[in-house]
Amino acid sequence: MVKWFDRTPREALAPLLRPRKQRVEGNRVLLQDLRPEPLVFLGQAAALQLAVLQQASQAVRDAPSLESKAQLADVTRIVADRFSALSSLIESEGEQSERAMQPFLAESERFTRATSGADWYELLLSLHVTSGLLIDFFVAYAGSLPESYRGPVLRALQRETGQPILAALLKATIDGNPRLASRLALWGRRLVGDTLLQMYIAVNGGDQATVADAAPGEGMLEPAFNDLVALHSIRMDALGLTA
Repeated sequence: MVKWFDRTPREALAPLLRPRKQRVEGNRVLLQDLRPEPLVFLGQAAALQLAVLQQASQAVRDAPSLESKAQLADVTRIVADRFSALSSLIESEGEQSERAMQPFLAESERFTRATSGADWYELLLSLHVTSGLLIDFFVAYAGSLPESYRGPVLRALQRETGQPILAALLKATIDGNPRLASRLALWGRRLVGDTLLQMYIAVNGGDQATVADAAPGEGMLEPAFNDLVALHSIRMDALGLTA
């Protein structure tokens, strides 16, 4: 099995987990059996949506045609709506969204730099890969939230998605320039590693040396994350790219 977590962030974040007995199937920790603080969950989810929003805006600026700019402007609107919904949930709890996101901004900015790519084609794939993986992860992880939070959070996360627009634009781009396929397939595999690192931060709270005592190790998390990678592979297969 691929070892996804060979690297951890240099700066530790505060632990996200409160102690709770975990239900384990064999050596597997289920995401819905972890217990993040709701505002911390929302803060990181919003910070990462902001990172995706910044990349979507950049993709609009760099798009090579008016048609692709219009399509990506629609994606940007969708991501902005999701970010606004998450921010509204934070503020409904009496917290400022900026304050809730603050602990995660440095890492989300690092994530943005790592996943922006060398050109517009790589940026376009980054939007498709990272937004898909992050939404799948946070939807699964939201099952661990208290019931009073779960419904509103899921409604915020499961809003309209830009994935069909991105997939169609990528497919047309690759069909028009088949030589891009091998480069984008390789780039996609790197994006998976960077995005999985963000999931690991969400569950464990930062550097493995300082995680909460209740936090599961990478070996226990890997099977759950592999389920998310399987969904990603389906999206890549639809583009004719090897995940």
